[in-house]
Amino acid sequence: MPKATITRTLAKAPPEVPTGTGKVRYFDDRTTGFIMEVRSSVITFYFRYSDDRRRAKEIKLGRYGDVTVDQARKRAEQLKAEVSLGGDPNAERARRLSIPTFAAFVKDRYLPYAHDHLKWYPSVESACRLRLVPALGSKALDEIGQADIIALISNLRASKLSGATVNRSLAILRRIFNLARKWQVYEGSNPTQHIPMAREQHRTKFLSVTELKALFRALDKEEDRSAAGCIALLVFTGARRGEALNARWSDIDLEKRIWTVPLSKNGHPRHIPLSNEALRVLASMTRLPGNPFVFPGKADGRPLEGLRGPWARVKKAAGLDDGVRLHDLRHTFASVLVNHGRSLYEVGQILGHRQLSTTTRYAHLQQESLLDAANTMRLAIEAGRSAEGARHHP
Repeated sequence: MPKATITRTLAKAPPEVPTGTGKVRYFDDRTTGFIMEVRSSVITFYFRYSDDRRRAKEIKLGRYGDVTVDQARKRAEQLKAEVSLGGDPNAERARRLSIPTFAAFVKDRYLPYAHDHLKWYPSVESACRLRLVPALGSKALDEIGQADIIALISNLRASKLSGATVNRSLAILRRIFNLARKWQVYEGSNPTQHIPMAREQHRTKFLSVTELKALFRALDKEEDRSAAGCIALLVFTGARRGEALNARWSDIDLEKRIWTVPLSKNGHPRHIPLSNEALRVLASMTRLPGNPFVFPGKADGRPLEGLRGPWARVKKAAGLDDGVRLHDLRHTFASVLVNHGRSLYEVGQILGHRQLSTTTRYAHLQQESLLDAANTMRLAIEAGRSAEGARHHP
């Protein structure tokens, strides 16, 4: 292992490599650890050092022509100083290389975790696939900064997504980076930190009696009977779409008229009372052998995958506004109960709200119902006057 002062002159015209040797390495006598490796067709610079366990390691500095001798020496001196201060340049490089891209982390770590721990996994998976991975997928986790997140959120808002959808995307991103840090995949900060959620506009739509009648006429004609039954049950129970799609016959107690949702949105089981109409919907469904779901899908043993297609057909057939959502059936159920004198507490219990504040969006309906009740006094007085007048004027 010859020693030499590695210079531009030596690099331009190095001694020939002895036959059968393959390469010759020159160790610089000025900068310890600086090496020039000469092969028949290429010259490459390296830096050699020992880590804190006295293990010899090398770092490739670059090929001559891509870097100059002076650039390679300067880099070797920087690395030598780093090692003197207790650093390990190779370990740092290996650490950076080990940090996965956003797409790889989502596919290999986050989505498997979400599948096992989140009951709303389908919406998480679709958000990652449709919005998050296309925007950030090619970057390593530690390369994604706050500016990248802000740009993504701005693009989502510009694409006319609702504030709620944008907020869910940001919440998923925040969870992804928190888990990456918790699992020690990387040590950087969470780039979603300090980015505020969008202001959400809660749009509450109620179907009128006329619209409900048109809806049921359309459901009677819907070709997908499983989907039609599922939508009808949503109307008569106020249940959430996911709860109905995943309902199993083992969850239904026809004798006690109770439908048990094993794991509701708030993380606890809830019990939905079954009205006469809900029981009739259930009675109309055919139980398929080997399929435990109330609303079976096309695949053996599986539930309906979704209601998007059938719901679009039913809305069109019923003449409903295109903006009416399945979730509006839940709002309609609540509004009917409130308008017929049921208390907000009762409505909240049936809908599975853990906090009464969630149900207070229907308070104005209750107020209208109370005003109608208060007007009963005026109606009674007028009825009394009419009766009195009839007695005096036979």
